[in-house]
Amino acid sequence: MYDKVCKNCGTYLSDFYRTGMLGCPKCYDAFGKEISDAIKEIQAGDLHVGKVPPFSSEEKELLYRYERLFKEKETAVMEGRFSDVKAISEELIRLKEKLTEMGLL
Repeated sequence: MYDKVCKNCGTYLSDFYRTGMLGCPKCYDAFGKEISDAIKEIQAGDLHVGKVPPFSSEEKELLYRYERLFKEKETAVMEGRFSDVKAISEELIRLKEKLTEMGLL
């Protein structure tokens, strides 16, 4: 049982038991049954749910606006609307400064 190996990266099941680490995402498939209980114990569950930083609604709106303006600027450049590019660029600069001050960029 401990000599089982991941065909993708070459990590052995015994390596997991020794270090608590896997070599690649395919290790989860290769060793799924054997490591399930250990992962549940370590992580309080066996599903990866990820982490989402807690943003306020104002922060989300500012980040969304920055992303939207950036895309608008790209479109304006491609369409040759250079006076719009200048105005959007100036607004992006102000917004970027604010986001940087807030620690979001």
